[in-house]
Amino acid sequence: MVNLTLQRNEQFAILAIVAAISFAISLTDWVQRGMFLSANIALSSILAVVFLYWLPMVISYVLIIRFKIGNWPLQYIGFYGLMVMGCLCWGVLRSGMLNTHAFSLFEALTIALPWSSGIFVVIKFYLSQKLLKQEKQLRQLAEIKLLHSQLNPHFMFNSLNTIAAFVPNQPEAARSLVHNLAAVLRYSLTHSVTSGKIPSKVSVADELIALNQWCEIEQSRFGDALIIDFDIDDALLSEVIPPMILQPLLENAVKHGNSRPLHIDVSIKKLANQLVFKISDNGVGFKEQDILSSSDAGLGLSITRSRLKLEENAELRLGNDMHTGGAVVSFSLTRGAKEC
Repeated sequence: MVNLTLQRNEQFAILAIVAAISFAISLTDWVQRGMFLSANIALSSILAVVFLYWLPMVISYVLIIRFKIGNWPLQYIGFYGLMVMGCLCWGVLRSGMLNTHAFSLFEALTIALPWSSGIFVVIKFYLSQKLLKQEKQLRQLAEIKLLHSQLNPHFMFNSLNTIAAFVPNQPEAARSLVHNLAAVLRYSLTHSVTSGKIPSKVSVADELIALNQWCEIEQSRFGDALIIDFDIDDALLSEVIPPMILQPLLENAVKHGNSRPLHIDVSIKKLANQLVFKISDNGVGFKEQDILSSSDAGLGLSITRSRLKLEENAELRLGNDMHTGGAVVSFSLTRGAKEC
């Protein structure tokens, strides 16, 4: 019970697990005593869950959050005390229903001690692991933000130079490029890493709209020296993916392809419950040490690799095409998976 809040679904899950364990132990105990299950026994088991576990857990959690109690011994003492009181209350109700004696204070202290210790340690361990995961996630988000801050100025500089070149003789084309640049920047700002939060996922269709606007800017810059083709099944357009996951890879291919004309192929395929992304080109390919060491031969690869660390079982793969010798970058995302 460190100072870290539980989500509503986590709260319900913990209460349900504790209830299931309590019911199993209570019913097993009654069976071993040779007593048949009756309405009173069932009601007594339910009251045990409510008074001995649920109420102490909920009340102690609310008090810890409300008064920001960060001292864990104080947290445990409060939780233990509430369990003892809950045990005494349950004992009184139980004695009236089952004609047994009510618990003495010593018995209540003895019953509550192992349960309170076990529950407290398990929840504290869970929250500490959750905190470590969040801290790791924040470091990764900070790394992504830093890498994006290095990439965006280069794109802006090149785009503005391209627009400036079009203004004297092709003002309509320049106007279209300005529109595309504004749309790309708006999309980038909308889905950028801010306040230490992971940007919401977007549909493949929305990602492709922004990516096509970026491609139009780059193709205006390079002319016939750059060809970008997409191979994406229409059925996958509604799938959700991390925003701006492909643009850094295309930018890396444009920068390091070193082939004119440079032909880049972008494909998204469905394989079982996976979305498989592949970006290949007819450039010079990766150096062997880059492939073997999985080192990042470009800023775009670093950005994507860092972003994929936030996904379940996602890893960036580098290789070279057997026929053209060009670079091949691929990764897979589990359909409908949540961030780590």
